[in-house]
Amino acid sequence: MSVTHSIDPIRLAIPSKGHLYEGIVDLLKTAGYKVRRASDRQYEATIVGQPRFHVVFMRPTDIVTQVREGRCHLGVTGLDVHAEHAAEPGDSIVVIPDLGYGGCRLVVAVPESWIDVTHVMDLVDLTTEFKHAGKAFRISTKYPALVRQHFRKLGIYHYQLIPSDGALELHPSLGIADIIVDLTSSGTTLKDNRLREIAGGTILESAACLIGHAPSLSELSAEGESGPLALILDAIDGVRGTEGWLHLEVVGGPTATGSRAAAQVADHLRDQGGTHIARGEVWDDRGAPGWRVTALLPARRLTACQRALFHLGASRVVGLRPQIVFDRDAPSTFDELGRRLG
Repeated sequence: MSVTHSIDPIRLAIPSKGHLYEGIVDLLKTAGYKVRRASDRQYEATIVGQPRFHVVFMRPTDIVTQVREGRCHLGVTGLDVHAEHAAEPGDSIVVIPDLGYGGCRLVVAVPESWIDVTHVMDLVDLTTEFKHAGKAFRISTKYPALVRQHFRKLGIYHYQLIPSDGALELHPSLGIADIIVDLTSSGTTLKDNRLREIAGGTILESAACLIGHAPSLSELSAEGESGPLALILDAIDGVRGTEGWLHLEVVGGPTATGSRAAAQVADHLRDQGGTHIARGEVWDDRGAPGWRVTALLPARRLTACQRALFHLGASRVVGLRPQIVFDRDAPSTFDELGRRLG
């Protein structure tokens, strides 16, 4: 291991603004890595208490380039942006494909008036008809490489791509293109512009992702489980491990069947998808005995089961959102990365 590791900076590139910026700053803060940025116009920052990390801000597309070429060790971007440039030469890899925010889909959308076009395979015949009529079937998109790759698999060849970085939803109505391939999350914007997705038209499921420069990560991995790469990846794993979960505490008062009530509550929580269930005795401020059951429970299940818990003898049910959960049996991004790079 090189003796210069202790002073070599680790460059982390994150988007300079927007939901990708806000999401990663919040995630890092929860993980104990607070980004200190003097102003929105400052393009460099530090992480409090982590002198090895040097944060730089740039556009998501530039992040892909800088990580691929090794100028940055880690970067946060959209999986869609990384996938679009995946065929270009370089050494970037996806470290974490979904950071838990920024979820969206890259989809094929057609005008609502095209009632005969319901499935993506309908485009095979439609593009052929356009070709025979001497017309170009035009597709507006910000993702030409992904469109070509996907349509090639479907046997769709006769079309013209209209690359654009602007709002694509207006292109069909303005006559710029016949259809679009763009990102959507809820589909509301497409519907508001009289467009609709078609069946089988999802090209990619995307989210905010963490990418890295493979040769640099190999060197950082060699610093071991106490190195800065392992620590930040473990911290991110801990935050991601809380998604969709509540830390539940169910408390019951003194009864002749207290232990049986606690066992029944534990069984009920297990049936509702609860994990890490533990039972124990408690005493109130007057020294009266009672029981307590703690668990991690899917957040969506709490409201549905709270009345059942009261019927089983609970006197209080508290659900708190955990900030970090470390599970010995949970997958480790650092360990998996070591296997991939090894």
